[in-house]
Amino acid sequence: MIYLRKANDDLISHSRCTEAYISAPGQMDCPWCGCGWLFTCSVCRKAFTFAEAVEVDFTLEEMARRDIGGYNVSNKAPSKERVQEWVDFMELFLRGIEAGHRYVYFDSYVIPTDADGVTLEGLHSRHALAVVPQVEALRDRSIVDGLLCNPDYWRATALEEEE
Repeated sequence: MIYLRKANDDLISHSRCTEAYISAPGQMDCPWCGCGWLFTCSVCRKAFTFAEAVEVDFTLEEMARRDIGGYNVSNKAPSKERVQEWVDFMELFLRGIEAGHRYVYFDSYVIPTDADGVTLEGLHSRHALAVVPQVEALRDRSIVDGLLCNPDYWRATALEEEE
C-alpha cells in the first residue's frame, strides 16, 4: 500500500518522529492556524509541511487503529464503524498519490509539490493560485504570513455558508 510520511523538515516541521506517517486531517474552521495547510504526525500529533508517498507494510485498517487510538483518552479500541469511516475517508483522501512523489496538504486536498498551481474548492475556501503556496514559501517566506497563516486570505476566499 502507498501512504504518506514526513518527507523532510523544510518550511515547518515540529514532528521529530523517525517514521512520521500522516494522521487523517482534522481541519477546523480556522485553516490559517495550520489545520488547513499542514500534515499532522499520527504519533506525536505535531505538524509538518511536506510528505512523501512511500510503500508501507501496514493496511489502512491497521493505520486507522493507530491513528484513532492516539486521540482516544479512554484507551478503548475504536469501534469497527469508526475504523471503517476512517478507512473510507483515507481511501478518498489518498487516491492518486504515487510512490516517490512529494505532496502538501491544502484545504482538504493532497497536492503534488510539482503541480503548476492550486485551483480547487476546498473544505473552507475556493482557491485559484498560480503556485503551490508551501513550495513557493520555500523561496519567499512572506507567503506563510501573507497567505497560509492569513485569516484575511482565508475569509476572503471562504465558501458561502449553507443556511
